[in-house]
Amino acid sequence: MNFSTSSSDASLNSATNPALHRATDALLSGGSFRARDLMLRIALLLGAVVFLPLYGVAASSIPSPVPRPTANVAEQYLLAAANQERAARSIPPLRNDPVLAQAARFHAMQMAAHNSISHQFPGEPELSERGARVGAHFSLITENVAEAPDSSMFHKMWMNSKGHRENLLDPMVNVVGIAVVNHAGQFFAVEDFASSVETINFNQQEATVARLLSQTGLSVGPTSRTASLADARRTCSMDTGYVGQHKPWFIMRYTASRLDHLPSQLESRINSGRYHQAVVAACEDNNTGPFTAYNIAVLLYP
Repeated sequence: MNFSTSSSDASLNSATNPALHRATDALLSGGSFRARDLMLRIALLLGAVVFLPLYGVAASSIPSPVPRPTANVAEQYLLAAANQERAARSIPPLRNDPVLAQAARFHAMQMAAHNSISHQFPGEPELSERGARVGAHFSLITENVAEAPDSSMFHKMWMNSKGHRENLLDPMVNVVGIAVVNHAGQFFAVEDFASSVETINFNQQEATVARLLSQTGLSVGPTSRTASLADARRTCSMDTGYVGQHKPWFIMRYTASRLDHLPSQLESRINSGRYHQAVVAACEDNNTGPFTAYNIAVLLYP
């Protein structure tokens, strides 16, 4: 995990495979149908597929909740197929995320309405914004999309494409939202993968980091010789400086998507033996846009 003293470690890395673009209009057989796929990284499907009537879905807004039928065998198969591939490679399974699935369904309906595939249509939020708007919390989000005349084709199409396969087998993602819709005899599929970030309050964030600090031998918590928790939280929200009467000897501000490790720079400071007390504070993250991260400040005292 990467930590930063000034910006989030949440990453956005978008790329598409040019070969897939060149093959977009290729006929697979018989010249009577089309099958296409695209993938996006910002760091399929049997039987009873849902047939959705399309009522001119507006691209500029995501209804909440997005209409979602309770049963879709195609989506269930895609999840099972993905996890079977991951299990064969000793990669942890993906968990179905019904919130992220709302974003996937919205986009699948957009593709069906346009009778085309893309990662973003005019007026539509881009991938990370779509995920955030439905309430998903993540530090990484990626996407596979495809269309085909038969929903059973999608998984094989994606596994036979390097970029799509990498999204599907990425050990950094742990949840997925899947949508498959049918319009005019053509199937449209979306897989939105993400590395989820647990939603916990400031007290819980501070307690988690405090436990790690306590394991280093530091005395953790406000005292009469340190900043109060309120002052520490205000210090956390500042780019520089501190609030309160007691000046910390060192302040480590960092942003992270996980709180199970301390930043190496902070560990080095602690290991110097110069510090014996610490106060932990959490504050709002206002710099990572649609991505979710924790903002933490650790104030060290002699």
